[in-house]
Amino acid sequence: MAAETSGNTLALKAAPPLWEGVTRYHLLVFLGCWMGGIFDGMDSNLFSVMLPNAIQDLTGTVEKSVVSSIGAQVTAVFLLGWMLGGILFGWMGDRLGRVKAMVFSILLYALFTGAAGFAQDPFQLGVCRFLTGLGIGGELVTIATMLSETWPERTRAIAVGSLITSYQVGVLLSGVITSYVHDWRYVFFIGALPALLAILLRLKMREPEKWLEDQAHQQATQADVSPLRDIFKPQHRLQVLVGSVTFGALLIGYWGSLSFIPTWIQDLIGPHALGTEKSIATIYHALGAILGCVLAGILANALGRRLTIMLSAAGSFGMSAVLFLTNTSFTPAIYWQDALLGLFIGILQAVLYIYLPELFPTRLRATAVGFCLNAGRLSTAIAVFFVGTLVAFFGGYAQALLAFSAAYLIGLLAAFAGKETRHQALPD
Repeated sequence: MAAETSGNTLALKAAPPLWEGVTRYHLLVFLGCWMGGIFDGMDSNLFSVMLPNAIQDLTGTVEKSVVSSIGAQVTAVFLLGWMLGGILFGWMGDRLGRVKAMVFSILLYALFTGAAGFAQDPFQLGVCRFLTGLGIGGELVTIATMLSETWPERTRAIAVGSLITSYQVGVLLSGVITSYVHDWRYVFFIGALPALLAILLRLKMREPEKWLEDQAHQQATQADVSPLRDIFKPQHRLQVLVGSVTFGALLIGYWGSLSFIPTWIQDLIGPHALGTEKSIATIYHALGAILGCVLAGILANALGRRLTIMLSAAGSFGMSAVLFLTNTSFTPAIYWQDALLGLFIGILQAVLYIYLPELFPTRLRATAVGFCLNAGRLSTAIAVFFVGTLVAFFGGYAQALLAFSAAYLIGLLAAFAGKETRHQALPD
């Protein structure tokens, strides 16, 4: 017995620390990707928080049906740009390099976030949000692929899960900004500034060794590689379908309901509310989501990728039901309910960013991940386009937004058909 105890003690002492193999360069890559993710989350969510104010200002009306309808159209155009950007920059990352794709995507969304502050009508705002979406969609694909290929394998899931806290920190930052700055134009101007720092960090990054080795192999063998074509070959087809449907379900639930929570809160309070309640709710949601992202890697390693996806999808739908069905007037309970919803969404979002790069080989990883992350955005954009119609049909936001939240259950079912990748190296 004593010998057994001694052996266990030696095994525990022999276990390497989590940070073993992590160098200063790994930390630089993480920081650069993390900052890019912050600005993604901030710039994408600023419009969600300021949507009622911007539409009311540009149209000169506070009529619920008009504000919700035009807001849904602009959001749908933004999501369409996000979809195209994710696929385009995923392809660019495979062909030209992960770092080049990152830098260009940041420039694009930073420039047109600021330009949105000069919009004089909903059409101009929609154009700016479309181009912002192109950049944001591309950035999220490239940071996940870059870190997955760079970080040591033993703690990759924890690192990538923690990386996705960046998006939620950006959501939190958008809530803080809009708590102090109430003019939607100045909010967009602020949204253009921080990306300059991320660009400086990108200049110190180099392409991942996995990508460089794969490029050298393709040149040596003169391989005919077409990432967009190859992701639909039989050996990849099922995983592309599972990834696209699962992440698409998250997108419909997220953008069809969560992005309209600030508008729903303002509707509960009234059109002349100051708006700090919306910002505070956004902060609560972001804090919950940040915790969820940190937990995602731990849960994915302990329970497996698929089970973590299914449990967090069920939790996202359950908390959406609590939020929208139990509140007919504004109370502080909305804050903690939104925080719990954020917790489950954060886990779901982060574990998918962990899972998807593990499904595909290096030569087409960014393209496949970009496709999975964005194929569902077309259906999401179409769905969001009809938010105004559903609000009018149901006579309010709560029932309409809950209908979109049911999409989380589709993601749960799709994940069941996927393959488990826990404890497996990235495919070459």
